[in-house]
Amino acid sequence: MSQAPRRGDIWTTDTGISVLVIASTVYNEILSEPTVIVVPVFNTVFDTEPDTGFGVDLGEDDWAAPGLVTSLRKAALSEHRRRIDVQALTDVNNMLFKILATPDR
Repeated sequence: MSQAPRRGDIWTTDTGISVLVIASTVYNEILSEPTVIVVPVFNTVFDTEPDTGFGVDLGEDDWAAPGLVTSLRKAALSEHRRRIDVQALTDVNNMLFKILATPDR
């Protein structure tokens, strides 16, 4: 990992999976914290569109799946791909909020 992961960055992991970092940059820069909070990213050219029902378009044929939040070891991040724009990050945050705020029936 050549740089600290930042919120809104898309990285490729050492296993070839793309992820979007959603944890705050302050959290990510804590040296003693070995993990970051991420969601998987699917590319419609190489993958299929996410079937989670909660996909968010990130542009450049990428889709985030906010319903699949997980932690990942920083050491597993191998290549920084790009940073998404503020509106796409806001859309991911809004979808995550909708998922978490939906009341039980």
